[in-house]
Amino acid sequence: MLLVLGCLTWSLPRRLAVCPLLVMICLMPLGQQLVLSGLHLFFFRILLFVGVLRVILKGEARQLLLTPTDKVFIWWVIVGIVFGTLSKSSMDLRSSMDLFRNRLGEAYNVSFCYLFIRCVIVDFEDVVISVQTLAWLALPVAAFMLVEKTTAHNLFSIFGGVPEMTVVREGHLRCQGAFRHPILAGTFGAALFPLLVGLWSYRRKGRLAVGAAMIASLIIVVTASTSGALMALMAGMGGLALWKWRAHMRLFRWCALATIIALTLVMNAPVWYLFDRLSSITGGTGWHRAYLIDQTIQHFDEWWLFGTTYTAHWGPGGEVTAADPNMMDITSQYVGQCVSGGLLKLVLFVVLIVASFKSIGRRLRLEGGGSTRVLVWAVGVSLFVHCVSFMSIPYFDQSILLYCWLLAVICPIGNIVPEKNTCECEFQNGDLVQGA
Repeated sequence: MLLVLGCLTWSLPRRLAVCPLLVMICLMPLGQQLVLSGLHLFFFRILLFVGVLRVILKGEARQLLLTPTDKVFIWWVIVGIVFGTLSKSSMDLRSSMDLFRNRLGEAYNVSFCYLFIRCVIVDFEDVVISVQTLAWLALPVAAFMLVEKTTAHNLFSIFGGVPEMTVVREGHLRCQGAFRHPILAGTFGAALFPLLVGLWSYRRKGRLAVGAAMIASLIIVVTASTSGALMALMAGMGGLALWKWRAHMRLFRWCALATIIALTLVMNAPVWYLFDRLSSITGGTGWHRAYLIDQTIQHFDEWWLFGTTYTAHWGPGGEVTAADPNMMDITSQYVGQCVSGGLLKLVLFVVLIVASFKSIGRRLRLEGGGSTRVLVWAVGVSLFVHCVSFMSIPYFDQSILLYCWLLAVICPIGNIVPEKNTCECEFQNGDLVQGA
């Protein structure tokens, strides 16, 4: 599979070059890897290397013009490496080098994925092809998870990286397919659903397949049996429902802020303990997520500068993870940014999200009308789904590549101006230039 997808990545036309990577992400768990001198070369890392080598040697990287969003992304990666390494409190050289390799591996994943996709996806039709590829991939992913639901056996376990027997919680099988956690598998389906709704509106041809993929995405969420993925899906459906009121989003944002302030004033506990209230309805560990935010704020002095590699004393009763006795279970991507790079990394992470939403809004304002606007809106809703899911789990497997794919396709969406009859318009370095 690696050899075939590697050859396809190198030889396919530019706008199809991202398809093999999406196949690898959805259908190959991280158990398949090469270990060289302590470096874990997961198969998707090898495929990313082939992709970056392709865009460099074929000259596809020359057309890339850095936008403000790209620059924020670069700084986010740099801060993650430098500050994340400095977060090690011990002066032991070996442990510091281990941490540096870990941070470097994380930076490799996101930067190579982002660079490769930014170079091969340059117009709106390229984005559509990527979404269509994910639509087709949703079908086998849903099929495998249905088999897992009925047999309590994960067929992907033959590749390693995922358990053979499906995890059971509160009497429900939590299926995960090729992903490392059921919430991450469910989030894949939840974030894909709005994209498929947008694709259905954008193109009449192939609607039967898109409809089947929409059903498959819902099956993925349901078979994952996690409240985090269910909440993400509900957030996506809510975002799609706001399409008719898209011109009043500023009012919605102010109303949301006013609601949070009002809840802060009337609630006995901090507002983030709403997670605990919601989990009593949907199930899950909402109290733990609220408690984690509480502890992050209370221990601000420990992580704000470079982050920290010791949070064992944050956990209730000293609870820590099995993988690292120095860390409590960090069940939030936002808190993960704090402990892995400090306040600056968290700020850059949020700024990157805001810049991406602004790109979506800019394209919606410039787009005259038609089905294209619905798909652009759906891309923004998919980003919102990820933002909601970040409250439930950190992206510690190939899911981070799907998030980077979304960021990378949003960037050209915001900087591709639809053709006009009266003038020719284009973006240069993030600025609109008009020529009569």
